[in-house]
Amino acid sequence: MQLRSIVFMLGFILLGCVFMFRAVSGRLKSKKAQAWPVVTGRVVSSEVEEDRFRSATGKATIAFVPDISYEYQVNGTNYTSRTVIFGATTYDYLTASRICEKFSVGSEPKVYYNPANPQDAVLLPQATEGLRSLIPGTFFIVTGIAIGVMGFLFPN
Repeated sequence: MQLRSIVFMLGFILLGCVFMFRAVSGRLKSKKAQAWPVVTGRVVSSEVEEDRFRSATGKATIAFVPDISYEYQVNGTNYTSRTVIFGATTYDYLTASRICEKFSVGSEPKVYYNPANPQDAVLLPQATEGLRSLIPGTFFIVTGIAIGVMGFLFPN
C-alpha cells in the first residue's frame, strides 16, 4: 500500500469522524434535554428575522429564522435564552411565522433547563430538524475505508 493511499484513507476517515462527532453530539444533547427539569417561562420577544446567505453553488438565498427571547426562573435566579431548538435552522417565511405565533410575546411555554447549568435552556428539546446529518460523516468514513481497501488490493 502506498503512502499516498494511507494518507488519503486516514484523512477521509478522520474527516468522517469529525462530521459524525458533531452530528451525534447534537442528537445526544437533544435526547438528554428531554429529561431536564421544566419550568414555566415567559416570551418577551418573538419575531421573524431574514437571513441572507449564499448556497454552496453561489446562489443567493433568503431564509427566515424565528428570533424568540424568553425569560425563566430557576431557584430564584432569572435567566434569558433564545434557544428554541438545538442546531441551526432556517425556514420559509410561513413556517417561521407559525413558530413565532406558537411562542408569541406574553405566552408562557415550558422551558427545559440544564440542572448543571441553568443558563442552558431550550423550548423544544425533541426537535431534530436543526441537527447535523449523519450522511456526510458516513460518506467520508466509507470512502476512506474504500480507499484503504483499494490501496491494499491494488498496491501499484
